[in-house]
Amino acid sequence: MMETKRSVQAVAAFLRGKGWLLSEDPENQIVSLGSRWNNDNFVITVDELYGESRYLLRLTRGGGFGLMARIAYEFAVLQAVRRSGVTPRPFFCDEAAEVDGQPTGALLMEFLTGRPLACDTHWRLAAQTLGLIHSLPADGRFVVREEPVMDVYGMCGGNEAMDTQAHGAELNRLAQRAARLLTGEDRVVTHGSAQPSDFIVDEDRERAWLVDWENGGVSTRWVDVGLFMSGAATVQVGAYCRTDDERREFLEAYALAARVVMPMEAMLERAAVFERACELRDEAREGRSDPQEPGGV
Repeated sequence: MMETKRSVQAVAAFLRGKGWLLSEDPENQIVSLGSRWNNDNFVITVDELYGESRYLLRLTRGGGFGLMARIAYEFAVLQAVRRSGVTPRPFFCDEAAEVDGQPTGALLMEFLTGRPLACDTHWRLAAQTLGLIHSLPADGRFVVREEPVMDVYGMCGGNEAMDTQAHGAELNRLAQRAARLLTGEDRVVTHGSAQPSDFIVDEDRERAWLVDWENGGVSTRWVDVGLFMSGAATVQVGAYCRTDDERREFLEAYALAARVVMPMEAMLERAAVFERACELRDEAREGRSDPQEPGGV
């Protein structure tokens, strides 16, 4: 993460002016988490009637309308998925705010405490969390993602036109295969970028939270499943979903949580499409342009 340039005094003044939170000691109560994507993130700790509470404030970097509208979209998604019980509660949003005289989008939400997800020990919690999310009714405010394979691949930096040209043939094969496999399947609420780092584990409650919902939408459930499985297999510490047995084990737990009735081979086939799309995306991030064969997809 990059260091943010916004001062805690400016953040405290903004919160006070909006009437969202009152910070009596900004230097100790407001802590920068740095920047991720196009956002600056701060943890705010305040003393309330029933004890200490912690909040997460997200501010867009730059005042472009697209970024500010995007944070309003994330707020709407968080409102819709909160009934799952595994996401942060959203409190306030202002897509046309000002902090320190600069335009920004602002989102205040619950700060969830816990530990990072260890794929080899917490994989069942991740499967249960995805199952709960995918059981939610679709919301009309969500973006509907019509081309899930290209959407997964598009989540990479650099020259996407050049990357797509390098991997074009295989991406087209994956997209065509996904279209055949998913014909007639219901679309569900999806996180859209479900990596192991997007989960926070609350071991006391035996649950995993799913955070960072800027890519939430309506798509095929296998986007989230494939993204998580691909990410879990590449985590150096506590890697999971590396073997056929582990992949089957995860999919079995997911299907139970999501109430999906489908043969294991069919689930493996669908997940593999998006696992491979993730691999191609990661190759593009690393600057490689040598597309590989799909490896059974």
